[in-house]
Amino acid sequence: MFLQLLRGSTSVAQIHQLHAQILVHGISLQNHLLAKLVDLNSVDYARSVFDRIHSPSDFSWNSLIKGYIQDAIPQNSLILFLEMLRSGIRPSNFTYPFLLNACSALASIREGEQIHAHAFRMGFGSDRFVNNSLINMYCKCCFLSCAFNVLDEMPQRDEVSWNSIIGGYVQWGEVEKARSLFEEMPLRRNVICWTAMINGYGRKGDLVEMFSLFLEMLLSAEEVKPNSATMVCLLSACSTLSNFELGRWLSVFIDVNAIPLNAILCTALIDMHSKCGNMDKAQKLFNANSCKNLASWNAIMTGYVQCGLLEKAICLFYTMQATLLRPNEITMVNVLSACAGLGALELGREVHRYLVRNGLEVNVWLATALIDMYSKCGKIDDACLVFIKTCQKDVALWNAMILGLAYHGIGKDSLAVFAQMERVGVQPNEVTFIGILSACNHSGLVVEGRIQFSNMVNKYGLNPKVEHYACMVDLLGRAGHLEEAFELIQNMVVLPDSIIWGTLLSACRIHRNLELADKVGQIITSFAEPNLGFCILLSNIYASVGRWKDVDRVRRLVKEKGIKKPSGCSWIEVAGAVHRFVVEDALHVKSDEIYEANKILVYHLKDEGYVPNVDFVLKKI
Repeated sequence: MFLQLLRGSTSVAQIHQLHAQILVHGISLQNHLLAKLVDLNSVDYARSVFDRIHSPSDFSWNSLIKGYIQDAIPQNSLILFLEMLRSGIRPSNFTYPFLLNACSALASIREGEQIHAHAFRMGFGSDRFVNNSLINMYCKCCFLSCAFNVLDEMPQRDEVSWNSIIGGYVQWGEVEKARSLFEEMPLRRNVICWTAMINGYGRKGDLVEMFSLFLEMLLSAEEVKPNSATMVCLLSACSTLSNFELGRWLSVFIDVNAIPLNAILCTALIDMHSKCGNMDKAQKLFNANSCKNLASWNAIMTGYVQCGLLEKAICLFYTMQATLLRPNEITMVNVLSACAGLGALELGREVHRYLVRNGLEVNVWLATALIDMYSKCGKIDDACLVFIKTCQKDVALWNAMILGLAYHGIGKDSLAVFAQMERVGVQPNEVTFIGILSACNHSGLVVEGRIQFSNMVNKYGLNPKVEHYACMVDLLGRAGHLEEAFELIQNMVVLPDSIIWGTLLSACRIHRNLELADKVGQIITSFAEPNLGFCILLSNIYASVGRWKDVDRVRRLVKEKGIKKPSGCSWIEVAGAVHRFVVEDALHVKSDEIYEANKILVYHLKDEGYVPNVDFVLKKI
């Protein structure tokens, strides 16, 4: 009866009661009790029971060795094995797989080789279970040739043997070697090895071969059906490589074939749909997921941030807190990114305080997000303080500080940080030079901008992108070097977009260069979908010199092409709450008060003698 009750126990509290009864009645069930405690992950309790066993058998030793591995203390498993040998207990073929798993967890190849030798001396050199564990251990420690030698010398191989070696080669990027073994496999290939190969091509970035292999699996005579792990590998590759058409097809395939949606697969689907911009589908999947984990919450929150739905990301964070689920660094980076986009300083500060209160390490990713948040919320001093306090700085952290200083118009400080970055040997990337060129632009440092643009190409071998050219065109244009800016655009190694030309057109307006404005205007209006703002700017330039025929021509073009400008949007944080406004907004609960306050401000400006300059106001078309 006690044995039956012990096997049916589901909690340590129940075990306590049964243990007391076992002791009272003097029943010898220590081994069964020990095994049950290991299954319930109560390793300390299991050790206390083990220490009271007068002569532990190999089963007792094996149970506790297994318990330490399950409790993520693999080094204790190896120590316990030495105690077992000193006690004169002979290990069994069940002992060595546990020990080899401990070596895999510790990536301890030296200890793994010693256990291999010991197992061979003890006569287990031909044991299939031991050999399969050896293959797994050598693969996890990246000793693939040793793993292959074990496989080659095995008298009997099973599916586990082949799955382990194929998975090992895939794990370390040896996809072609894995494929060769996959094709040679004499046994029926199961879903595990098919999934391993599919994952290998996905990690390699070869979507064509990955999908081809998936179709081969579906049509193979082995009649192997994909499982949730297969679909996760496929979806992850589609998300990483931004192949959303294939990702959507896989989503339909999962629905049609009724593949069970576990937490991992659901998270992969949410991630894929989020990156596609289909947040409605991602939200439905998230809501329908009955076993949400932290990864699921992070996936949907990341999607909202990437799609610019920053208010929803913040609301989701508050909802997550109500579930008592503990956020991790991915969660906090997302929240800080949303705060940066909304200018929600108080909420950003609260997130920073939360990190400190809960003892979460402000690592390089969180520090980068904090610098970005404080910079975009107008607190550059706080951003500098975070930067100084962060010991381990990567290129993203340096970039965040350089960009923050640049956007605040402190160009010389931004260049000083860049100089320090060069001194400590951190290699700049394309983002770094967006910050550097923006710093030169905002501070009017034309000569320094030319030097840094040249260094980007000649010193660091980086290829300028549209963003870099836009910074240079704006810098040169504002300084009045319009012909140089025009020549730079004509010599661009990438195709200039409407933003580049619009930037030059703005400079033509400032410096009243009508001749160049004509050239740029012809290019802007020749685009399939001209930018409305630049068309208005061109029309106003013509209007300022009385060229009404050209004004009429541009206006007709806008009407014929049906060009529309999206409504402007802005956010403001009041008493910790973020409020959103769009142009001519009348939906806010305090719209009447807001417009009344605006009128009062306008009257005060007029009373103070303010007269707006309307020479170049963008007149509506």
